[in-house]
Amino acid sequence: MPISSDAFYLSELPTSLQQGDIVNGVPLILVPPLDSLVIVRSTHHKLPFDQNHLVPGQAELVDERVLNDAFERGTEYSVTSVLRGLAMLVTPTCDLQSADDSGGVWTVWPLRPVEGSGLDEGNLNAGKYVNLYRLPGHDYFDGSFIDMTDLRPVRPKHFPLKNRVASTSREAQDDMLQKFHRSLGRTWGYAEGEVVDPLSKHETGKFRCARCNLFDVPTSERVLTPGLPAPECENCKKIGKTAQWYPLTRHSKKS
Repeated sequence: MPISSDAFYLSELPTSLQQGDIVNGVPLILVPPLDSLVIVRSTHHKLPFDQNHLVPGQAELVDERVLNDAFERGTEYSVTSVLRGLAMLVTPTCDLQSADDSGGVWTVWPLRPVEGSGLDEGNLNAGKYVNLYRLPGHDYFDGSFIDMTDLRPVRPKHFPLKNRVASTSREAQDDMLQKFHRSLGRTWGYAEGEVVDPLSKHETGKFRCARCNLFDVPTSERVLTPGLPAPECENCKKIGKTAQWYPLTRHSKKS
């Protein structure tokens, strides 16, 4: 069962930032999905940046299609998409100070509203999306979700304590951590219909369904032929899951 809103968020905020805190107005940066980088360069010699701000001067936007050449000058400044919004702190609490002192970065998850997302809300609430996690509504924001694979770096000064709107409970953090491990730590395997590659010298030709290992059903094993599509798993089919075949390697005896 999903954790209720009362159990998910702390009623009293800690005095300092903690892992799982949610801050508003965080600059979330993402390079546009283009085939090239749009580089900002000076029309004369060198773009006049100093450490803190852009010194007035003439600049031009260069459509750099050969990405390997885009960084011949060392540090470049590129045009990116920036959205200020809600984000949850992923960096562990014990690592926050050391990253801040060294001029490093923290890691956050952007919060996305459920409304207008096009997701099946029932499946989202039930946790059926492998990478997505539902967040209960809060006084400062409506029901939202995070994509566990969408990790963004931010500078500590762009995630200020004064902009914090919510802190999550230990129970909520543990639940998110388990989901995070499942979403990024999945065992590789051939999906149903995916063509099997040639076997390596360590593989036997026998494959086991990784999906079966996660559920209380008999584990399936098959011999798969390289060059042919991977079959469906009958045991997974019975519980509404899809196959994920991984190769078994030969046992080597120790001398």
